[in-house]
Amino acid sequence: MEQIGEKSNLIVRMLAELPYAPSPMDVIDAALDMAELNRGDVFADLGCGDGVVLTRAAERFAVFCVGFEIDRRLARVARENAKLAGLRKLIDVVYSDLFKVDLSRFNVIYAYPSPLIVRALSERIVRECSKGSRILVHDYPLDYMHPVRVTRIPSHAVHTHTIYLYKR
Repeated sequence: MEQIGEKSNLIVRMLAELPYAPSPMDVIDAALDMAELNRGDVFADLGCGDGVVLTRAAERFAVFCVGFEIDRRLARVARENAKLAGLRKLIDVVYSDLFKVDLSRFNVIYAYPSPLIVRALSERIVRECSKGSRILVHDYPLDYMHPVRVTRIPSHAVHTHTIYLYKR
C-alpha cells in the first residue's frame, strides 16, 4: 500500500508543483545570451522537459549540460532529442526530482519553476550554489536574491515572458 501512496504523491507533485511548461525558443536564446556561457561551464536545467533548453545550450555554446526531469516519459524524450541532434556527448538527462539534486556542481542553472516551488527552490539555490554561479529563471523570480539583470520578451499572446539572471 505504501508504494501506491508514494506513486500518487508523485503524480500530484508532477501535476501541481512540477508541471510541464516549455520555454519558447526566443526566451531560451535570450536566457542563454544573458548567462554568457563558455566552454568551461557546466549547465543544468531543473525540470528539463523535452530537453530543448539543453540541446540549444549544447548547440550554441558547446557546454556540458545536465537535465533533471521528474516525468520518466519526458526524460526519455529529452534523451532522444539529444541523440537526434548528435549531442549525446554534451548532454546527460537524469530521471530525478529536482529537489534531490546537488546544485553545487553546476555553475549555470536554468529553471522555469511553478510558482508553488519558488520559495523551496530559492532556499536550495542560496544554500547550495557556489559563489560565481549564474542562475536563470523564467517568469517567476526567486526569493532571497536580487536579479542582476531582467529581460522581458513579449509573446504573440497576452503574456510577456520575463527572464531573471542571478549571480551568487
